[in-house]
Amino acid sequence: MRHRTPGGSGDGMKHSPDHPPRPARQQTRTRDEPPRPRRGARSSQPPTSASETPPAAEIDKALSEGRALLEEGDARGALSVWRAAISPDVDAASLPTLLACIGDAHAHLGEAEQAVEAYSRAVDLDAGNVAGWIGLGTMRARAGDLDAATLLFKKATELAPRQFDAWNRLGVAYDMLGRHSDALECFARAGQAGPDSWELWFHRANACVGLKDFEAAVAAYKKALHVGPEQIRLWYNLAVAFTGAGQPENALGAYRQALAGGGEDPAIWYNLGNLYFDAQRVAPAIACYQQSLLLDHDDFDAWNNMGGCWAQAAELEEAIRCYSRAVEILPSAAPAWNNLGHIWSRLGNQERALGCFKEAIRLEEEQAAYYLNRALAYARLGSADEAFSDLEVALRLNPLLADLLPGLSPLRQFEEDPRFQRLLE
Repeated sequence: MRHRTPGGSGDGMKHSPDHPPRPARQQTRTRDEPPRPRRGARSSQPPTSASETPPAAEIDKALSEGRALLEEGDARGALSVWRAAISPDVDAASLPTLLACIGDAHAHLGEAEQAVEAYSRAVDLDAGNVAGWIGLGTMRARAGDLDAATLLFKKATELAPRQFDAWNRLGVAYDMLGRHSDALECFARAGQAGPDSWELWFHRANACVGLKDFEAAVAAYKKALHVGPEQIRLWYNLAVAFTGAGQPENALGAYRQALAGGGEDPAIWYNLGNLYFDAQRVAPAIACYQQSLLLDHDDFDAWNNMGGCWAQAAELEEAIRCYSRAVEILPSAAPAWNNLGHIWSRLGNQERALGCFKEAIRLEEEQAAYYLNRALAYARLGSADEAFSDLEVALRLNPLLADLLPGLSPLRQFEEDPRFQRLLE
């Protein structure tokens, strides 16, 4: 069993019924909110009455009040203030700014259509409205259209080369597209354009993880913790980077820091369980998976991995329970069916084992391990023809298995069979 780095995929299937690799769960990235309206410069001489208030000062007051409400979480209130500020005589320079702010409020409320409409009107009226372009990019990113989002964020960086939000959001979009080197360049530009922030170091570290430069990721997450020590999830991400860097003890310490700070994300317990299992510490691994499942009852990976722990501890009935729950949650998971079949075979129930191996093969027809395992079950039942048929397929898919066959005890009964000798040749 081994960790899979965040964003990684695939695994090398072994000849024995091994357990699938466990993906290390990375904390969700900071959600990209639309840029908030900047406070405008106030008039140096406050008006003596409402009738004497210049329109520009009224707009400035509305922008400030709306922003304060938005920061307090009252998006509806901000929306009302900004809408009220739009009047027939509002000046042409202020209207796009107000529309971009209205787009922000709709975005915070999850009203995507209204947000896009407001941002679009803002940039139609003023092609240089950077907040409108960033808002449109953010909405495209939320809709999953990252290619379109990058174009919109790039437009914002061209209009305002020292705009922190634009470079930061462009970097996040590139990172999510797998363009990690481009993302790092954007984060460097964002760092030049804005103050040091834990979010920026967090994003840099994520890009380094994508490049599998775990040492650089560790350094960046540490920088993020220095700037934002109250951000518990940074300990979690630091632990993931330590794991990738081959520093399991440091990873354990980081996970413990996350838990000590009140981090109750099931992924923390899940990955901590992975580390304990890899260190052959089965009992604490089981305890961690159980805690993870208390927080997320239907976590396929945790059930599957806990089944592997119980199997290693020779608690086969518990392993059956865990693997059965895993395939109930995710019936399309061929490796879990394979694992379940292996335990049934160890318990002597070859008929149940065959059913599991057949399901695994139905789901993934090109996995040599599944055919080998089914062949071993057939051999235990004395079904030589079926066993040799599966062995032929297994060797076609993975010829290296020929070196392992003589050492498998269920096949020793076939040592004198010419078919077995031909297989070995």
